[in-house]
Amino acid sequence: MSRTHTVLRAVGSLWFAGVLLALLLVAMACATVFESLKGTEPALGEFYHSWWFRLLLVGIGINVLAAVLVRLPLTARQAGFFITHLSILVTLGGALVTEYLGSRGQVGLIEGQTASQFSLAGHETLLIDDGKKQDPYAIDLGEFLPTRLKQAEIRWAGRQLSGSTRVEVLRYVPDSTWEPKTTNDSPVVQRALEIAFGPAGQREPHWVFAGQSVSMGGVEVAFRRVEDRAELHRLVNPASAPSSQLSSKGFITVEYQGQTFGFPLEQGLGKPVPLGETGFTARVLRYLPHATVGTDNQVVNASDRPVNPYVEVEFAGPESKETQRAFARFPEFSTMHGSAKAQSFKLTFKSSAEETPSTPVEVLEGTDGEMYVRFSPRGAEHSAQPLEVGEPVGSPWPGRQLTVIRRYDHARVDWTLLPVEPVRESRTPAVLVRLSAAGSTNEAWVQKYQRRPLMVGSNRYEVSYVDASRPLGFELTLDRFRIGYYPGGMRPRSFESHVTVVHPATGRTESRVISMNHPAKFGRYTLYQSSYRQEKAKTVSFLSVSSDPGQPIVFVGYIAMIVGMLVVLGTRVATGRRRAAWVAGSGAGNRKAEK
Repeated sequence: MSRTHTVLRAVGSLWFAGVLLALLLVAMACATVFESLKGTEPALGEFYHSWWFRLLLVGIGINVLAAVLVRLPLTARQAGFFITHLSILVTLGGALVTEYLGSRGQVGLIEGQTASQFSLAGHETLLIDDGKKQDPYAIDLGEFLPTRLKQAEIRWAGRQLSGSTRVEVLRYVPDSTWEPKTTNDSPVVQRALEIAFGPAGQREPHWVFAGQSVSMGGVEVAFRRVEDRAELHRLVNPASAPSSQLSSKGFITVEYQGQTFGFPLEQGLGKPVPLGETGFTARVLRYLPHATVGTDNQVVNASDRPVNPYVEVEFAGPESKETQRAFARFPEFSTMHGSAKAQSFKLTFKSSAEETPSTPVEVLEGTDGEMYVRFSPRGAEHSAQPLEVGEPVGSPWPGRQLTVIRRYDHARVDWTLLPVEPVRESRTPAVLVRLSAAGSTNEAWVQKYQRRPLMVGSNRYEVSYVDASRPLGFELTLDRFRIGYYPGGMRPRSFESHVTVVHPATGRTESRVISMNHPAKFGRYTLYQSSYRQEKAKTVSFLSVSSDPGQPIVFVGYIAMIVGMLVVLGTRVATGRRRAAWVAGSGAGNRKAEK
């Protein structure tokens, strides 16, 4: 017996096959438990896409092939054995074809949107735009990324882009988040307070910048800078304001050719108010207590709360008309966003909402550092108290105190990327990228689906970390997305996408409905309804895109396995019948010989 035959017998032996199958069953059982605890993607990374799991499948294929080779030449009685083992090799081959020639990804659409490409799952790309090329440089991160769910240093020699520009990827983290850190080193004046608002001894401080607000324990806390000392005292003590300006909504002041005119807002709502002997009148066209910019870029009202009071005033004279706008909280708006021609009138709107905090808690600071806090709980009287850094003050909310911990005049937020462990199911990976050009070097963390500017010397680059994309071969338009709910509630029961597909080569149009259990096939790709996400007033429908060229081969392997098992069964039945007939014939011959 040759050495080759001995090796084939060992590799193709039944005991070796049993060991491999036992290891495979244990691995799949562990993967199932791991997936139920950690999710699908971690299970794919740790088990099904790992090198050792693939090596195990290769070992099974080699065992099956060796078992066939060691029995050559085959006899007719071994036909079922040959077909069954060949079917295993065909099935593994079909899976191999799908692994290397197939594709799997996703496309997200809102109603009316058209897509001709989809993002490939597991094929990540770094895009670097230097503003000079029409298309950015694309680098396939799959060439050097480590196991996708493990943090690692990356030893990669880098790549030359153009001229002296070089890119390197230094580190990879499978999940990350940005953590803000406020420092006092901004080159411009930017005031901010570190405020704690909660039970005594339980501080969860937040930084609040001037003109902004944050939520602390479900209560909105704002910080406002007041440049005029008299105005600060008036806000703290509204009773000191002139009675002429304390109308229910506000007071309008108009300056024209050195003259100043004023009237309560109610007086000019919908009716003209004469401006002295100038021959002009002023009429308030609109008053919005909570002005905001709508989807059509028009100023609209968001609520009845006096968050951002706004007026539009029409000035009419014998031969001309002029409309101006003013925000109570932004008196410089008309000069910042004025029209190209000089305006005859200077409009100022002083809202009575200035005397009422726009949030339940508002910290006021004067130019000399004097601070007050105004509390405005719903259904209770407003109150104001002086503030000192480091000194807690009581609030109308039982058990809660407000403390200004620190005050910065040149505040700046510096964001630091931190790894997240354990890795979340909805994770955000990141890579540390270094760019070098013309003797200068700079590096920055870039999260997936994030576009990050990076300055290298005098050159500006845009770096993006995204999934690679691939053309669909057709244009896909989402016409309508529908969600079905269970009766009597708002719990989603089903969701489906009504799509239209246009084939550019033929111009042929197809309209299909894709739902959770009803995929649609277009060309080489099959589209499945995977999920959806609601973003403000829009809903994004996510369709999984799959190309499985090995599927027919796998189906052939399945059919061949059934045929081989039937042949094995038939062969064994026929052999058993022949053996029984031989035994019966031998017994009859023996009896005749005895007689």
